[in-house]
Amino acid sequence: MSSAFARRLTCAVCLSLLQMQAAQAAHENVEVRAYVDDACIIANEPYFLPVAGNQDDQTTAKFLPLLGLIVGKLAELFINHEIQSSADRIKARAARKDTRYAVTRQMNLYRVDFQPAPALGINAKLGCMTIVAASFRPEPADCTGEYLPKELSRESRDLPQDKWTTSRTDDSIENQLRRANVCVSGKVKAVYEARFEFSKDATAFRLKDAGYHIESLLTTAEKGAARTTVYTLKISNPAATDQQEVLSSAWVSIGTVTAGSRSSGAKSDAAPWLRVPPMSIEARRIYDAKTKVQQEVMGEIEALTRAQVRNRRILAGLDQRIAAANAETADGLKQERTRIAVQNETLGAELDARSAEYRDLPRTPMEFMPVTIEVAVTETESEKKAQLALADIIGKNSDLVGSAVGGLISKSVSATDIKTESDAVDSAGELERARDRYFDALVEVQTTGSGKGGEESQRNLGLTKDKYNEVRRSQGLEQIQ
Repeated sequence: MSSAFARRLTCAVCLSLLQMQAAQAAHENVEVRAYVDDACIIANEPYFLPVAGNQDDQTTAKFLPLLGLIVGKLAELFINHEIQSSADRIKARAARKDTRYAVTRQMNLYRVDFQPAPALGINAKLGCMTIVAASFRPEPADCTGEYLPKELSRESRDLPQDKWTTSRTDDSIENQLRRANVCVSGKVKAVYEARFEFSKDATAFRLKDAGYHIESLLTTAEKGAARTTVYTLKISNPAATDQQEVLSSAWVSIGTVTAGSRSSGAKSDAAPWLRVPPMSIEARRIYDAKTKVQQEVMGEIEALTRAQVRNRRILAGLDQRIAAANAETADGLKQERTRIAVQNETLGAELDARSAEYRDLPRTPMEFMPVTIEVAVTETESEKKAQLALADIIGKNSDLVGSAVGGLISKSVSATDIKTESDAVDSAGELERARDRYFDALVEVQTTGSGKGGEESQRNLGLTKDKYNEVRRSQGLEQIQ
C-alpha cells in the first residue's frame, strides 16, 4: 500500500468517524419535554378565520382566534409549574437505555380555589398531554409571534367542518408547536399526544392516544429500524431517598413505529383505568388548617341557604292550607306563617352578614401535596419487551383498577372499585355529609328560641358535633370546639 493511498484512506476514515460522532451528538442532544393543558396542542389546533367586512365574519373571527390562544397561556402548567423546585434528571442506575426521560419537576397535586366557595381539586387543567422530543431553544424563549395560524381557506369555509382546509404556507409540526410557545431548534424528532379521561366521580383516570408524528426514532438512527413504543406518566411522592413512593403510573402503547410514522389517534378505549392519587393525610391536615376559617364561614352560608329553602317550602305549604281552611283554623295557620316569615327574614339578614364576611376573607388559591412528575418514552425492539416493560410498571404500582393493553397484561379488580357514572351521595364523602349536618344543626340553634324546641335543637347540635368530630378524627383532622 503506497503512503499516499494510506493517507487518503486514513483521512476518509477520520472524516467518516467525525460525521458519525456529529450525528450521534445531535441525536443525544434531543430532549424530551411534556406539556399538559385542557386541549391538545396539535390534535386540537383550531382554525382561524380572518376578520372581513361584514358583521358575521367579525363575530366568528373573535371566536376562532381566541381558541388559538388558550394553549399558549396554560401549556407546561403540569410539568413546569410555578413552584420552581430544582429540576432533577433521572438517576443513572434507574434509567433504561431504551428510554428517553423528561426532566422531572415538583408540583402540588391539589389546589383549592375560593370562588365562589372553597373547592379542592386536581391542580391543573388535565385535558391532554403533549410530549415533544427535540432540540429546544435556550430559555427564555418566545416564539408565539412566529406562529402562523391555521387560517381557514375561503373556498372551504361554507363546507362541512370535516372538509375545511387551511391556506397557510407553513403547516409543519414546528409551527403548530409555536402556538403554545414550544420553541424548537431544527426539526422535531417526535411528538406524542394523549387525552386524559376521568371517571364521573373523578376517582380514576386513563390516557388515550390522541396521535403522534415521528420524524426519527429516539434510540436509534438506523434507517428502516422499527420499534415498539410506549410512553408513560409517573406521579411520585417526593422522599429523602431515591426510593420514592409511586402514587400512580399511566401509559399509552402505540405499537410498532418507524421513522416517518403518523397517526391521528386511537379509536378504541382499551386504555386501563387508574386511580387518581388521593390526598395524603398530611396534605389533608395542612389543607384543613389553612382553610379552616373559609370552610366554617362557607359552612354556615350553605346551611343558612338550605334553611331558607326549607322555610320557603313551608310557607308555600301554609299558603295552600290557609286558602282551604275555615276561619278559625286559618287564623292559627296565619300566626305560624308570620313566625316562619320572620324567621326567614332573620336567616336572610344572617346570610347577608356571613356572605360579606366571606368576601372579606383571603381568597388567593392555595396548593397542597407536593409530588414529582416523570414522563418517559420507551422504544423497545419487540412487542414482547414492551410487554415486559409494562409488566414492570404494573408490578410496582397498585393504582391499576382495570385490565391493560390488549388483555396481555392485566391486574383485574372488582368492578365496584371504579365508578364511571356519577353518584352524588358517594362523591360528597362522609366528611362533607357530617359537616353539613353539623352546620344545619348550628343554624337551627341560632334561629330557634328558648323552650322545648330550643332544648331539642341543642341536643341535636351536640349529637351532630360529636359525629362530625368522630369523622374528622378518623381522617386524622383536629377536632372542632
